[in-house]
Order: sequence, then C-alpha cells, then structure tokens
Amino acid sequence: MSPLRWAVVLVDFEPGVVGHEQQGERRALVVSYEAFHASGLAAVCPISSRLPKYLGEVPIPRGHAGQTKDGVVLCHQTRTIDQSRITAWTLGGQPQYVTSPAIRKAVRLALVHHLGLDIPDAADGAA
Repeated sequence: MSPLRWAVVLVDFEPGVVGHEQQGERRALVVSYEAFHASGLAAVCPISSRLPKYLGEVPIPRGHAGQTKDGVVLCHQTRTIDQSRITAWTLGGQPQYVTSPAIRKAVRLALVHHLGLDIPDAADGAA
C-alpha cells in the first residue's frame, strides 16, 4: 500500500531521533506526491497535539482528518521516511485526509518558506 498526498497516517519515528526532532509513534501528514511514493519513501510532517508556537506550524482542528483534538502540522519538521515506518494507514478504521483548501494552502506556504523557496533567485545565488 502507498499513501496518497494529504493523507494522515500513523508513523513510528523511532529509532534515529536526535535532539529536538519529533519522536515516537504519532500522526503525520503526507506531503509528497504519489509518483515519489513508488520509491518506497514518503515525505511527511508530524502532527502534534499542542498549540502552535513556531513559524511553520499549521493548526488542524479537532474533527478534521481524524483529529481527536486540536493540533498542529509541524511543517518545520518535514522528514522523508521509508514507508515501513507507517504503522497505520487508517485512523478510526477509515482513511483520513486533509480536505480543507485553507489548511492545504497554509501547509504549502509553510513548506515553501521552510525550504527557502520564497527567497528570490538573485538573493539566493541561483540567478
């Protein structure tokens, strides 16, 4: 099985966690495209159940995409994982997806900023 973009899955981030990286088994939002998933990998953003406190954290409300409480998508903690780290493809017995255009747009903008893709070419030495 391969995840679809915008799916919320359960991921085991152990072992291999260092410092302030998210750890343990937790929900994560799949942000990579299906063509990339053919490699056996997926890019995900962990989801935390705390309130947003840093740039690059996108609120996701309780009741959306299987969330049982309010949380945040940690776009600044994006990680490429082997799909074997995905321990559950469904939450509550159902596949869960972020369907809100506003949340999807906020995640995309947070990822663009986190990766520096919003820096003009000339300022980044790419021109």
